[in-house]
Amino acid sequence: MEGTMQGNSSSNFDIQYNPSRRTKFQLMGLLLALNIIIRIPSIPHEKGYDSFFIHTLANSISSFGEAKWWINWMSIFGLYPNSYSSAVPFTLSGISQVMGIEMEKTILFFCVIIGIFGMFTAYVFAERIYNNFLFKYTMSLFFSLAPGFMLFTTWEVSTRGQFVAFFPLFIYILLKEDLKIKKYILSLVCFIFIFSTHNYAYFLVPISGLYILLKITQKIKPEFFKNPHIGYIFVLLFIASLIYPFFTGLFISSGSRYSWVLGAITTNIRQTGPLMLFLPGGLIYIFLKKKTLELMFMSLITILLAPIFYSQIYGPFILILIFVFLVSVAYNNFLKVTINSKHKLLTLGVIITILFLVSFSSFYNHYRTGGSDSFWYMQESTYASGMWAKNHVPENTRGLDTGFETGRFFAISEGHPITISQDPANLAYGWINESDMVIEKNSPMSLNYYFDGPYSVKGGTTFIGSIEWLKYTANKIRTLKEFDYFIQDKNQYRPVDDVVEREASMIFDSPRISIWKIPS
Repeated sequence: MEGTMQGNSSSNFDIQYNPSRRTKFQLMGLLLALNIIIRIPSIPHEKGYDSFFIHTLANSISSFGEAKWWINWMSIFGLYPNSYSSAVPFTLSGISQVMGIEMEKTILFFCVIIGIFGMFTAYVFAERIYNNFLFKYTMSLFFSLAPGFMLFTTWEVSTRGQFVAFFPLFIYILLKEDLKIKKYILSLVCFIFIFSTHNYAYFLVPISGLYILLKITQKIKPEFFKNPHIGYIFVLLFIASLIYPFFTGLFISSGSRYSWVLGAITTNIRQTGPLMLFLPGGLIYIFLKKKTLELMFMSLITILLAPIFYSQIYGPFILILIFVFLVSVAYNNFLKVTINSKHKLLTLGVIITILFLVSFSSFYNHYRTGGSDSFWYMQESTYASGMWAKNHVPENTRGLDTGFETGRFFAISEGHPITISQDPANLAYGWINESDMVIEKNSPMSLNYYFDGPYSVKGGTTFIGSIEWLKYTANKIRTLKEFDYFIQDKNQYRPVDDVVEREASMIFDSPRISIWKIPS
Protein backbone atom coordinates (compact mmCIF):
# COMPACT_ATOMS: atom_id res chain seq x y z
CA MET A 1 0.00 0.00 0.00
CA GLU A 2 1.42 3.36 -1.00
CA GLY A 3 1.68 6.08 1.61
CA THR A 4 3.83 8.27 3.79
CA MET A 5 3.98 9.08 7.48
CA GLN A 6 4.75 12.61 8.54
CA GLY A 7 4.30 14.97 11.46
CA ASN A 8 1.23 17.20 11.62
CA SER A 9 0.83 19.47 14.59
CA SER A 10 -2.74 20.32 13.68
CA SER A 11 -3.83 16.75 14.05
CA ASN A 12 -2.73 16.30 17.68
CA PHE A 13 -1.28 12.93 16.63
CA ASP A 14 2.46 12.36 16.46
CA ILE A 15 2.16 10.78 13.03
CA GLN A 16 -0.11 11.07 10.07
CA TYR A 17 -0.60 8.40 7.45
CA ASN A 18 -1.05 9.98 4.02
CA PRO A 19 -1.88 7.40 1.39
CA SER A 20 -1.96 8.32 -2.24
CA ARG A 21 -5.16 9.63 -3.80
CA ARG A 22 -5.65 6.29 -5.55
CA THR A 23 -5.30 4.35 -2.30
CA LYS A 24 -7.79 6.64 -0.57
CA PHE A 25 -10.35 5.99 -3.30
CA GLN A 26 -9.74 2.25 -3.04
CA LEU A 27 -10.15 2.23 0.74
CA MET A 28 -13.29 4.36 0.65
CA GLY A 29 -14.65 2.21 -2.18
CA LEU A 30 -14.11 -0.92 -0.11
CA LEU A 31 -15.81 0.69 2.89
CA LEU A 32 -18.72 1.76 0.69
CA ALA A 33 -19.05 -1.79 -0.67
CA LEU A 34 -18.93 -3.20 2.86
CA ASN A 35 -21.68 -0.85 4.00
CA ILE A 36 -23.90 -1.93 1.13
CA ILE A 37 -23.19 -5.65 1.44
CA ILE A 38 -23.69 -5.77 5.21
CA ARG A 39 -27.10 -4.10 4.75
CA ILE A 40 -28.35 -6.60 2.16
CA PRO A 41 -31.16 -8.26 4.11
CA SER A 42 -31.06 -11.92 5.06
CA ILE A 43 -34.78 -11.87 5.89
CA PRO A 44 -37.71 -11.88 3.46
CA HIS A 45 -39.46 -8.74 4.73
CA GLU A 46 -39.21 -5.52 6.70
CA LYS A 47 -38.35 -5.82 10.39
CA GLY A 48 -39.25 -4.09 13.64
CA TYR A 49 -42.58 -2.70 14.85
CA ASP A 50 -42.14 1.08 14.98
CA SER A 51 -40.95 0.81 11.39
CA PHE A 52 -44.42 -0.28 10.33
CA PHE A 53 -46.01 2.70 12.10
CA ILE A 54 -43.84 5.08 10.04
CA HIS A 55 -44.65 2.89 7.02
CA THR A 56 -48.35 3.52 7.76
CA LEU A 57 -47.89 7.30 8.06
CA ALA A 58 -46.04 7.34 4.73
CA ASN A 59 -48.91 5.33 3.19
CA SER A 60 -51.40 7.92 4.44
CA ILE A 61 -49.49 10.74 2.73
CA SER A 62 -49.47 8.82 -0.55
CA SER A 63 -53.18 8.00 -0.22
CA PHE A 64 -54.50 11.40 0.87
CA GLY A 65 -51.89 13.67 -0.69
CA GLU A 66 -51.31 15.38 2.66
CA ALA A 67 -50.34 14.72 6.27
CA LYS A 68 -53.73 14.56 7.97
CA TRP A 69 -52.11 14.51 11.39
CA TRP A 70 -51.06 18.16 10.85
CA ILE A 71 -53.50 20.27 12.90
CA ASN A 72 -50.98 22.85 14.14
CA TRP A 73 -47.67 24.13 12.76
CA MET A 74 -45.91 22.26 15.57
CA SER A 75 -47.37 19.01 14.22
CA ILE A 76 -44.68 19.14 11.53
CA PHE A 77 -42.10 18.54 14.23
CA GLY A 78 -44.15 16.10 16.30
CA LEU A 79 -44.49 18.70 19.05
CA TYR A 80 -48.30 18.78 19.11
CA PRO A 81 -50.53 16.00 20.47
CA ASN A 82 -51.29 13.13 18.09
CA SER A 83 -48.61 14.23 15.66
CA TYR A 84 -45.27 12.85 14.56
CA SER A 85 -42.02 14.24 13.15
CA SER A 86 -42.68 14.45 9.44
CA ALA A 87 -39.36 14.36 7.56
CA VAL A 88 -39.04 10.58 7.26
CA PRO A 89 -42.69 9.77 6.33
CA PHE A 90 -42.64 12.50 3.67
CA THR A 91 -39.31 11.29 2.30
CA LEU A 92 -40.59 7.71 2.05
CA SER A 93 -43.83 8.76 0.39
CA GLY A 94 -41.95 10.91 -2.10
CA ILE A 95 -39.48 8.15 -3.03
CA SER A 96 -42.28 5.61 -3.37
CA GLN A 97 -44.35 7.82 -5.66
CA VAL A 98 -41.44 9.05 -7.79
CA MET A 99 -39.88 5.61 -8.25
CA GLY A 100 -43.21 3.79 -8.48
CA ILE A 101 -42.25 1.06 -5.99
CA GLU A 102 -44.16 -0.31 -3.00
CA MET A 103 -43.41 1.14 0.40
CA GLU A 104 -41.64 -1.93 1.77
CA LYS A 105 -39.01 -1.80 -0.99
CA THR A 106 -38.82 1.98 -0.59
CA ILE A 107 -37.89 1.50 3.05
CA LEU A 108 -35.15 -0.96 2.11
CA PHE A 109 -33.70 1.51 -0.41
CA PHE A 110 -34.01 4.44 2.01
CA CYS A 111 -32.22 2.57 4.81
CA VAL A 112 -29.25 1.69 2.61
CA ILE A 113 -28.95 5.31 1.43
CA ILE A 114 -29.07 6.64 5.02
CA GLY A 115 -26.42 4.08 6.04
CA ILE A 116 -24.10 5.27 3.27
CA PHE A 117 -24.87 8.90 4.08
CA GLY A 118 -23.89 8.30 7.72
CA MET A 119 -20.59 6.84 6.58
CA PHE A 120 -19.73 10.10 4.81
CA THR A 121 -21.06 12.45 7.51
CA ALA A 122 -18.85 10.68 10.07
CA TYR A 123 -15.88 11.16 7.73
CA VAL A 124 -16.36 14.92 7.31
CA PHE A 125 -17.11 15.31 11.03
CA ALA A 126 -13.81 13.59 11.86
CA GLU A 127 -11.95 15.97 9.54
CA ARG A 128 -13.00 18.94 11.68
CA ILE A 129 -11.46 17.34 14.78
CA TYR A 130 -8.27 15.70 13.41
CA ASN A 131 -7.32 16.15 9.78
CA ASN A 132 -5.72 12.73 9.68
CA PHE A 133 -6.74 10.09 7.13
CA LEU A 134 -6.43 7.18 9.54
CA PHE A 135 -8.65 8.93 12.07
CA LYS A 136 -11.22 9.95 9.47
CA TYR A 137 -11.31 6.47 7.99
CA THR A 138 -11.62 4.59 11.29
CA MET A 139 -14.26 7.06 12.50
CA SER A 140 -16.26 6.46 9.32
CA LEU A 141 -15.79 2.69 9.63
CA PHE A 142 -16.76 2.42 13.30
CA PHE A 143 -19.70 4.82 12.99
CA SER A 144 -21.29 3.31 9.88
CA LEU A 145 -20.97 -0.22 11.31
CA ALA A 146 -22.05 0.59 14.87
CA PRO A 147 -24.87 -1.89 15.68
CA GLY A 148 -27.18 0.91 16.90
CA PHE A 149 -26.81 2.77 13.60
CA MET A 150 -27.14 -0.37 11.53
CA LEU A 151 -30.28 -1.32 13.48
CA PHE A 152 -32.20 1.54 11.86
CA THR A 153 -30.48 1.46 8.49
CA THR A 154 -31.16 -2.15 7.54
CA TRP A 155 -34.78 -2.51 6.42
CA GLU A 156 -36.13 -0.96 9.61
CA VAL A 157 -37.01 2.68 9.21
CA SER A 158 -36.83 4.95 12.23
CA THR A 159 -36.59 8.69 12.72
CA ARG A 160 -33.80 7.93 15.21
CA GLY A 161 -31.71 6.44 12.39
CA GLN A 162 -31.94 9.60 10.28
CA PHE A 163 -31.08 11.74 13.32
CA VAL A 164 -27.95 9.65 14.01
CA ALA A 165 -26.87 10.10 10.37
CA PHE A 166 -27.38 13.89 10.35
CA PHE A 167 -25.93 14.60 13.81
CA PRO A 168 -22.28 14.51 12.58
CA LEU A 169 -23.20 16.78 9.67
CA PHE A 170 -24.66 19.38 12.02
CA ILE A 171 -21.51 19.45 14.16
CA TYR A 172 -19.35 19.60 11.01
CA ILE A 173 -21.23 22.70 9.81
CA LEU A 174 -21.00 24.21 13.29
CA LEU A 175 -17.22 23.76 13.41
CA LYS A 176 -16.56 24.77 9.81
CA GLU A 177 -14.63 28.03 9.88
CA ASP A 178 -14.54 29.15 6.24
CA LEU A 179 -18.26 29.20 5.40
CA LYS A 180 -18.93 32.63 7.00
CA ILE A 181 -22.57 33.66 6.47
CA LYS A 182 -23.32 30.40 4.65
CA LYS A 183 -22.38 28.55 7.82
CA TYR A 184 -25.17 30.15 9.82
CA ILE A 185 -27.73 29.62 7.08
CA LEU A 186 -26.72 25.96 6.67
CA SER A 187 -26.73 25.45 10.44
CA LEU A 188 -30.26 26.85 10.69
CA VAL A 189 -31.55 24.78 7.76
CA CYS A 190 -29.92 21.63 9.12
CA PHE A 191 -31.31 22.36 12.60
CA ILE A 192 -34.88 22.79 11.30
CA PHE A 193 -34.60 19.64 9.20
CA ILE A 194 -33.29 17.58 12.13
CA PHE A 195 -36.09 18.98 14.32
CA SER A 196 -38.59 17.71 11.75
CA THR A 197 -36.86 14.32 11.97
CA HIS A 198 -36.79 13.60 15.71
CA ASN A 199 -37.14 15.44 19.01
CA TYR A 200 -33.55 14.47 19.79
CA ALA A 201 -32.96 17.85 18.12
CA TYR A 202 -33.48 19.45 21.54
CA PHE A 203 -29.92 18.37 22.31
CA LEU A 204 -28.65 20.53 19.47
CA VAL A 205 -29.67 23.68 21.38
CA PRO A 206 -27.21 23.36 24.31
CA ILE A 207 -24.58 21.97 21.93
CA SER A 208 -24.89 25.10 19.76
CA GLY A 209 -24.79 27.22 22.91
CA LEU A 210 -21.53 25.57 23.97
CA TYR A 211 -19.97 26.35 20.60
CA ILE A 212 -21.02 30.00 20.74
CA LEU A 213 -19.68 30.29 24.30
CA LEU A 214 -16.34 28.79 23.26
CA LYS A 215 -16.01 31.16 20.29
CA ILE A 216 -16.67 34.14 22.55
CA THR A 217 -14.14 32.86 25.10
CA GLN A 218 -11.57 32.32 22.34
CA LYS A 219 -11.88 35.97 21.30
CA ILE A 220 -11.92 37.68 24.70
CA LYS A 221 -9.79 35.27 26.73
CA PRO A 222 -7.65 33.02 24.48
CA GLU A 223 -5.35 32.08 27.37
CA PHE A 224 -8.21 29.99 28.78
CA PHE A 225 -7.36 27.27 26.24
CA LYS A 226 -3.77 27.15 27.53
CA ASN A 227 -4.70 26.67 31.17
CA PRO A 228 -2.70 23.57 32.31
CA HIS A 229 -5.39 22.63 34.83
CA ILE A 230 -8.38 22.69 32.48
CA GLY A 231 -8.07 18.98 31.71
CA TYR A 232 -8.33 18.02 35.38
CA ILE A 233 -11.33 20.30 35.78
CA PHE A 234 -12.99 18.50 32.84
CA VAL A 235 -12.32 15.12 34.46
CA LEU A 236 -14.03 16.26 37.68
CA LEU A 237 -16.96 17.75 35.77
CA PHE A 238 -17.36 14.55 33.76
CA ILE A 239 -17.40 12.38 36.89
CA ALA A 240 -19.96 14.68 38.52
CA SER A 241 -22.13 14.68 35.38
CA LEU A 242 -21.94 10.89 35.05
CA ILE A 243 -22.84 10.05 38.67
CA TYR A 244 -25.53 12.73 39.07
CA PRO A 245 -28.37 10.52 37.73
CA PHE A 246 -27.23 7.63 39.93
CA PHE A 247 -27.89 9.64 43.09
CA THR A 248 -30.92 11.62 41.87
CA GLY A 249 -32.71 8.88 39.88
CA LEU A 250 -32.73 10.96 36.67
CA PHE A 251 -33.37 8.59 33.70
CA ILE A 252 -33.60 5.63 36.13
CA SER A 253 -37.24 4.60 35.86
CA SER A 254 -37.46 1.44 37.98
CA GLY A 255 -35.63 -1.21 39.97
CA SER A 256 -32.26 -1.16 41.64
CA ARG A 257 -29.90 1.64 40.66
CA TYR A 258 -27.03 -0.84 40.46
CA SER A 259 -28.84 -3.22 38.11
CA TRP A 260 -29.95 -0.24 36.05
CA VAL A 261 -26.34 0.88 35.63
CA LEU A 262 -25.33 -2.63 34.53
CA GLY A 263 -28.22 -2.61 32.06
CA ALA A 264 -27.14 0.79 30.72
CA ILE A 265 -23.57 -0.45 30.23
CA THR A 266 -24.78 -3.57 28.42
CA THR A 267 -27.18 -1.60 26.22
CA ASN A 268 -24.57 0.96 25.20
CA ILE A 269 -22.00 -1.72 24.37
CA ARG A 270 -24.68 -3.55 22.40
CA GLN A 271 -25.49 -0.44 20.31
CA THR A 272 -21.97 0.99 19.87
CA GLY A 273 -20.06 -2.26 19.52
CA PRO A 274 -17.36 -4.23 21.32
CA LEU A 275 -14.73 -1.57 20.65
CA MET A 276 -16.28 0.33 23.59
CA LEU A 277 -13.37 -1.24 25.48
CA PHE A 278 -11.21 1.54 23.97
CA LEU A 279 -13.51 4.27 25.31
CA PRO A 280 -11.71 4.99 28.64
CA GLY A 281 -8.48 5.62 26.73
CA GLY A 282 -10.26 8.10 24.46
CA LEU A 283 -11.80 9.90 27.43
CA ILE A 284 -8.47 10.34 29.20
CA TYR A 285 -6.80 11.50 25.98
CA ILE A 286 -9.30 14.26 25.07
CA PHE A 287 -9.55 15.55 28.64
CA LEU A 288 -5.81 15.75 29.32
CA LYS A 289 -4.47 16.57 25.85
CA LYS A 290 -3.53 20.14 24.92
CA LYS A 291 -6.78 21.82 23.88
CA THR A 292 -7.79 23.13 20.50
CA LEU A 293 -11.22 24.72 20.03
CA GLU A 294 -12.49 21.50 18.46
CA LEU A 295 -11.12 19.28 21.22
CA MET A 296 -12.45 21.62 23.90
CA PHE A 297 -15.85 21.51 22.18
CA MET A 298 -15.94 17.70 22.06
CA SER A 299 -14.83 17.50 25.70
CA LEU A 300 -17.71 19.75 26.78
CA ILE A 301 -20.25 17.83 24.67
CA THR A 302 -19.09 14.60 26.32
CA ILE A 303 -19.61 16.14 29.77
CA LEU A 304 -22.99 17.59 28.76
CA LEU A 305 -24.36 14.30 27.39
CA ALA A 306 -22.93 12.00 30.08
CA PRO A 307 -26.21 11.77 32.09
CA ILE A 308 -28.18 10.49 29.06
CA PHE A 309 -26.06 7.33 29.34
CA TYR A 310 -28.64 6.08 31.86
CA SER A 311 -31.55 6.30 29.42
CA GLN A 312 -31.58 2.79 28.00
CA ILE A 313 -34.18 3.52 25.31
CA TYR A 314 -32.93 6.84 23.92
CA GLY A 315 -29.44 7.34 25.33
CA PRO A 316 -27.46 4.86 23.20
CA PHE A 317 -28.58 6.46 19.93
CA ILE A 318 -27.73 10.00 21.03
CA LEU A 319 -24.36 8.85 22.32
CA ILE A 320 -23.28 6.71 19.34
CA LEU A 321 -21.42 9.60 17.72
CA ILE A 322 -19.68 10.60 20.98
CA PHE A 323 -18.74 7.02 21.86
CA VAL A 324 -17.45 6.27 18.36
CA PHE A 325 -15.42 9.49 18.44
CA LEU A 326 -13.79 8.53 21.77
CA VAL A 327 -13.17 4.96 20.57
CA SER A 328 -11.63 6.27 17.33
CA VAL A 329 -9.29 8.58 19.25
CA ALA A 330 -8.04 5.70 21.42
CA TYR A 331 -7.88 3.30 18.48
CA ASN A 332 -5.78 5.71 16.44
CA ASN A 333 -3.32 5.97 19.31
CA PHE A 334 -3.18 2.19 19.18
CA LEU A 335 -2.56 2.39 15.42
CA LYS A 336 0.20 4.93 16.04
CA VAL A 337 2.02 2.46 18.29
CA THR A 338 1.45 -0.32 15.76
CA ILE A 339 2.84 1.67 12.83
CA ASN A 340 5.81 2.98 14.80
CA SER A 341 6.82 -0.41 16.19
CA LYS A 342 5.83 -2.44 13.09
CA HIS A 343 5.19 -5.33 15.48
CA LYS A 344 3.40 -8.23 13.80
CA LEU A 345 1.30 -9.05 16.88
CA LEU A 346 0.03 -5.48 17.06
CA THR A 347 -0.80 -5.54 13.35
CA LEU A 348 -2.67 -8.79 13.89
CA GLY A 349 -4.50 -7.12 16.78
CA VAL A 350 -5.66 -4.30 14.48
CA ILE A 351 -7.02 -6.81 11.97
CA ILE A 352 -8.76 -8.88 14.66
CA THR A 353 -10.48 -5.87 16.27
CA ILE A 354 -11.89 -4.70 12.93
CA LEU A 355 -13.05 -8.22 12.04
CA PHE A 356 -14.60 -8.54 15.51
CA LEU A 357 -16.56 -5.31 15.02
CA VAL A 358 -17.81 -6.35 11.58
CA SER A 359 -18.79 -9.82 12.85
CA PHE A 360 -20.51 -8.42 15.95
CA SER A 361 -22.51 -5.87 13.96
CA SER A 362 -23.36 -8.36 11.24
CA PHE A 363 -24.61 -10.95 13.71
CA TYR A 364 -26.94 -8.58 15.56
CA ASN A 365 -28.07 -7.07 12.28
CA HIS A 366 -29.11 -10.35 10.71
CA TYR A 367 -29.95 -12.64 13.63
CA ARG A 368 -31.78 -12.60 16.93
CA THR A 369 -31.43 -14.88 19.91
CA GLY A 370 -33.86 -16.09 22.56
CA GLY A 371 -37.60 -15.46 22.47
CA SER A 372 -37.44 -12.71 19.81
CA ASP A 373 -36.07 -15.09 17.18
CA SER A 374 -39.51 -15.84 15.70
CA PHE A 375 -41.00 -12.35 15.44
CA TRP A 376 -38.28 -9.72 14.89
CA TYR A 377 -39.27 -9.41 11.24
CA MET A 378 -42.54 -9.74 9.34
CA GLN A 379 -43.37 -13.29 8.35
CA GLU A 380 -44.32 -14.22 4.78
CA SER A 381 -47.84 -15.18 5.89
CA THR A 382 -48.43 -11.67 7.29
CA TYR A 383 -47.22 -10.10 4.06
CA ALA A 384 -49.46 -12.39 2.00
CA SER A 385 -52.42 -11.51 4.23
CA GLY A 386 -51.82 -7.79 3.78
CA MET A 387 -51.49 -8.11 0.00
CA TRP A 388 -54.70 -10.15 -0.18
CA ALA A 389 -56.57 -7.52 1.82
CA LYS A 390 -55.12 -4.73 -0.31
CA ASN A 391 -56.57 -6.38 -3.42
CA HIS A 392 -59.87 -7.70 -2.02
CA VAL A 393 -61.03 -5.53 0.89
CA PRO A 394 -62.81 -2.31 -0.22
CA GLU A 395 -61.38 1.12 0.55
CA ASN A 396 -62.69 3.18 3.47
CA THR A 397 -63.83 0.13 5.42
CA ARG A 398 -62.98 -0.18 9.08
CA GLY A 399 -61.57 -3.06 11.03
CA LEU A 400 -60.93 -4.11 14.60
CA ASP A 401 -57.71 -5.97 15.24
CA THR A 402 -55.97 -7.81 18.07
CA GLY A 403 -52.65 -5.95 17.87
CA PHE A 404 -48.92 -6.63 17.35
CA GLU A 405 -48.67 -8.50 14.03
CA THR A 406 -51.82 -6.79 12.76
CA GLY A 407 -49.94 -3.48 12.81
CA ARG A 408 -47.64 -4.93 10.17
CA PHE A 409 -50.68 -6.19 8.27
CA PHE A 410 -52.17 -2.67 8.29
CA ALA A 411 -49.03 -1.18 6.72
CA ILE A 412 -48.88 -3.79 3.95
CA SER A 413 -52.63 -3.66 3.19
CA GLU A 414 -52.40 0.15 2.91
CA GLY A 415 -55.53 0.63 5.00
CA HIS A 416 -57.70 -2.18 3.60
CA PRO A 417 -59.37 -2.14 6.09
CA ILE A 418 -58.43 0.81 8.30
CA THR A 419 -57.50 -0.52 11.73
CA ILE A 420 -56.41 1.15 14.96
CA SER A 421 -52.78 2.22 15.19
CA GLN A 422 -50.83 4.82 17.18
CA ASP A 423 -52.59 8.15 17.66
CA PRO A 424 -50.99 10.13 14.76
CA ALA A 425 -52.15 7.40 12.35
CA ASN A 426 -55.54 7.25 14.08
CA LEU A 427 -55.91 10.99 13.48
CA ALA A 428 -54.79 10.65 9.85
CA TYR A 429 -57.25 7.85 9.14
CA GLY A 430 -60.20 9.44 10.93
CA TRP A 431 -60.46 7.43 14.14
CA ILE A 432 -59.77 10.56 16.21
CA ASN A 433 -61.45 13.93 15.67
CA GLU A 434 -59.58 17.13 16.38
CA SER A 435 -62.66 18.55 18.12
CA ASP A 436 -62.53 15.76 20.72
CA MET A 437 -58.96 16.52 21.77
CA VAL A 438 -58.55 18.39 25.07
CA ILE A 439 -55.08 19.97 25.05
CA GLU A 440 -52.99 21.09 28.01
CA LYS A 441 -49.56 22.75 28.21
CA ASN A 442 -46.45 21.10 29.64
CA SER A 443 -44.02 23.14 31.71
CA PRO A 444 -40.58 23.72 30.16
CA MET A 445 -39.20 22.70 33.56
CA SER A 446 -40.60 19.16 33.22
CA LEU A 447 -39.15 16.22 31.27
CA ASN A 448 -42.56 15.79 29.58
CA TYR A 449 -41.94 19.06 27.75
CA TYR A 450 -38.91 17.56 26.00
CA PHE A 451 -40.10 13.96 25.53
CA ASP A 452 -43.82 14.59 24.80
CA GLY A 453 -43.70 18.15 23.48
CA PRO A 454 -44.94 21.55 24.70
CA TYR A 455 -48.53 20.25 24.63
CA SER A 456 -50.21 16.96 25.48
CA VAL A 457 -53.72 15.52 25.51
CA LYS A 458 -55.37 15.97 28.89
CA GLY A 459 -55.40 12.78 30.92
CA GLY A 460 -58.43 10.53 30.98
CA THR A 461 -59.82 7.74 28.87
CA THR A 462 -57.94 7.55 25.57
CA PHE A 463 -59.29 6.29 22.27
CA ILE A 464 -56.86 3.37 22.22
CA GLY A 465 -57.79 2.58 25.83
CA SER A 466 -61.49 2.41 24.94
CA ILE A 467 -60.76 0.06 22.04
CA GLU A 468 -58.67 -2.22 24.25
CA TRP A 469 -61.53 -2.28 26.75
CA LEU A 470 -63.88 -3.32 23.93
CA LYS A 471 -61.60 -6.23 22.99
CA TYR A 472 -61.93 -7.62 26.52
CA THR A 473 -65.60 -6.90 27.24
CA ALA A 474 -67.45 -7.48 23.93
CA ASN A 475 -69.91 -10.36 24.34
CA LYS A 476 -72.18 -9.87 21.32
CA ILE A 477 -71.36 -9.19 17.69
CA ARG A 478 -73.63 -6.13 17.73
CA THR A 479 -71.17 -4.38 20.03
CA LEU A 480 -68.81 -4.35 17.02
CA LYS A 481 -71.30 -2.62 14.70
CA GLU A 482 -68.93 0.27 13.84
CA PHE A 483 -66.46 -2.22 12.32
CA ASP A 484 -66.71 -4.00 8.95
CA TYR A 485 -63.89 -6.52 9.47
CA PHE A 486 -61.98 -8.22 12.24
CA ILE A 487 -58.23 -8.83 11.76
CA GLN A 488 -57.07 -11.63 14.03
CA ASP A 489 -53.48 -12.28 15.09
CA LYS A 490 -53.60 -15.91 16.15
CA ASN A 491 -50.67 -15.39 18.52
CA GLN A 492 -52.40 -12.53 20.34
CA TYR A 493 -55.60 -13.77 22.00
CA ARG A 494 -58.32 -11.36 23.11
CA PRO A 495 -61.78 -12.37 24.47
CA VAL A 496 -63.38 -10.67 21.45
CA ASP A 497 -61.88 -13.50 19.35
CA ASP A 498 -64.52 -15.88 20.76
CA VAL A 499 -67.38 -13.56 19.79
CA VAL A 500 -66.07 -13.12 16.25
CA GLU A 501 -65.36 -16.82 15.70
CA ARG A 502 -68.89 -17.64 16.89
CA GLU A 503 -70.89 -15.02 14.95
CA ALA A 504 -68.78 -13.71 12.01
CA SER A 505 -67.62 -15.24 8.71
CA MET A 506 -63.97 -15.95 7.95
CA ILE A 507 -62.98 -14.72 4.48
CA PHE A 508 -59.22 -15.27 4.63
CA ASP A 509 -56.94 -17.49 6.68
CA SER A 510 -53.17 -17.90 6.99
CA PRO A 511 -50.83 -19.41 9.61
CA ARG A 512 -50.67 -16.08 11.48
CA ILE A 513 -53.49 -13.77 10.29
CA SER A 514 -57.21 -14.41 9.78
CA ILE A 515 -59.68 -11.90 8.32
CA TRP A 516 -63.34 -12.03 9.34
CA LYS A 517 -66.36 -10.20 7.84
CA ILE A 518 -68.51 -8.77 10.60
CA PRO A 519 -72.24 -8.95 9.74
CA SER A 520 -73.92 -5.56 9.37
